[in-house]
Amino acid sequence: MVLALLSKAFSSSTIVVLLTCAICTYLLDAYNRVGSRKLPHPPGPRGYPYVGLIDVPLKKPWFTYIEWGKRYGTDLLHYTRFGRHYLIINSYEAAKDLLEKDAQFTSDRSLSSLDVKIGWSRLFALAPYSPKWRSGRKLFNQNFRADATPQFHPAEIQCIREFASELATSKLPLLDQVATVSQKLMFKALYGVDISTNQDPAAKTAREAIHGLETIMMPGLDAFKFSPLHYLFPSLRPESSNAKVQREVAENTFESPWGMMMTALGSDPNYDPHSSLIPNLISKASPDDSETLDAIKTMGGTAIAGWRIQPIATFFLAMSLYPDVQAKAQKELDTVIGAGKLPTFDDRKSLPYIEAVYREVMRWHPAIPMGLPHATTADLIYKGYYIPKGTIIFANIWAMTHSPTTFKDPDAFMPERHLPQKDGKFESINSILAYGFGRRICVGRWMADDTIWFTIATVLATTKISKLPNVNVENYFTDISFW
Repeated sequence: MVLALLSKAFSSSTIVVLLTCAICTYLLDAYNRVGSRKLPHPPGPRGYPYVGLIDVPLKKPWFTYIEWGKRYGTDLLHYTRFGRHYLIINSYEAAKDLLEKDAQFTSDRSLSSLDVKIGWSRLFALAPYSPKWRSGRKLFNQNFRADATPQFHPAEIQCIREFASELATSKLPLLDQVATVSQKLMFKALYGVDISTNQDPAAKTAREAIHGLETIMMPGLDAFKFSPLHYLFPSLRPESSNAKVQREVAENTFESPWGMMMTALGSDPNYDPHSSLIPNLISKASPDDSETLDAIKTMGGTAIAGWRIQPIATFFLAMSLYPDVQAKAQKELDTVIGAGKLPTFDDRKSLPYIEAVYREVMRWHPAIPMGLPHATTADLIYKGYYIPKGTIIFANIWAMTHSPTTFKDPDAFMPERHLPQKDGKFESINSILAYGFGRRICVGRWMADDTIWFTIATVLATTKISKLPNVNVENYFTDISFW
């Protein structure tokens, strides 16, 4: 009966492929069950045979995984979905062990063949762990490491001060203002080009790229793409209109800002190719070195697509809800640099409370609460549990930054918890969990660190934040796209 129905919808060769894939999935599942016969998987909801868990949490899943951890009495949660194994880590200790100490086995990414054909694997943050990825990471580190980020300071100072001066008079909603300054800054610092609003075509493409990757950033949501039967769904085929739209977005993520830069290079007499990162790197590369030029283009597109507005939006939310924190931070600014004066990057070490506000912003509402997925490249045994090769691992960063055993009153915004107790020195920003773990830690974190801190300091020095324009401030955190 099933074969008869399939024969009407698909050719015989397609049916053979689908049945072969289904058999392979069955054998792979059987292999994993044999491999784990002596050792169990970590606890978690069992789901149905071969299909696995159907009802995966999609809206603010980090809360559900915290509750599941309490239910099963574990900081590791495991479930399967359409043949894929998923591991949720709810504790910093386990994340440190698996994603840092065992990083050589847990630093891969897992994209479906459809996502690869669309072009998402070109994004450095999603590329598989390979020699090409390591080469890309080296290029990123050379240009975004801590001692390289002062090259971005001129663009950061210009864009952020303009943003702060227009806050009170702009007719744009707050989140649109934040999105605009974020993207203006990135296009200016990386490509040396100006965009007027976040509705600029290149800026819209960058946001569409982020939205297009949401299924990859939600545990289990994209599992159906890996199912051998996914070809039964026309929208999941590479030739579908949906895939073509995503392919265009993926391509434009790299080509749009590159094209704007090349146009400026060829037609704008005032354009300075040495004032921003990408054209400066191009000027040093051979025009015939297509491999290097492509790596530079990939780095630029990845940096543009990877920028998130959540930390700055979170800062405004916190200041709206905690006016006492705002007043204390502004008092420090007035005392250290003087009332009415603008902070500079040189002032940072003299403003410990502002630093603590920044770090509390990153803890209180991490930009990507579930982090980006890791994938295992070998079978692992951890604390008596079997973790198969190919398991997709998500670190529940929200659970770690809101752990009551680590943070007193974790839901409250309390910058004081970050103030140094001994030598007056703050920990490295590598300790900020929102930037990720191990070899997949955010390579742009030093630029992000500068930008977010400078925005917070500048806004506090120029603006009194009394109330957000949205009466229900929690609405800023209910839309999945906001994260």
